[in-house]
Amino acid sequence: MGDLEIAVEAVARLQRCLRERDVEGAVACFVEDGATYGADLGEHAHGHEELRDFMGLLFKLPVTVGWEFETIYARRSGDILWFVAPAQAVVTSSDGTVESLEFRLSGVLRDTPDGWLFELFNGTEPVVTDVVSW
Repeated sequence: MGDLEIAVEAVARLQRCLRERDVEGAVACFVEDGATYGADLGEHAHGHEELRDFMGLLFKLPVTVGWEFETIYARRSGDILWFVAPAQAVVTSSDGTVESLEFRLSGVLRDTPDGWLFELFNGTEPVVTDVVSW
């Protein structure tokens, strides 16, 4: 399987678990000491225990989250693969209302006996400015 297919499959697997509100399935997408970071301050979890708590809280919200992307940049070195993808976050409310917003996904995957699992998964809204100043 190529780098692109590995990244797409891993993101799709996590997305399925998020849409189905499957806490254990979502946690199983990560290595034991894996981490996730979201767009908001304090929106992060490290390790399966924190990931389980984080997903449990996320799934109590009256929305589900998924992503759509056309391109993904992925590269591999041995058993580690990293990717980044400009995307649209698709937020579906319990009443069926769908909202889409600019998003950026990135992550690091590790090849394990259980397949490619996330070391790190990050989803955030990109900062948009007219002028970049350093």
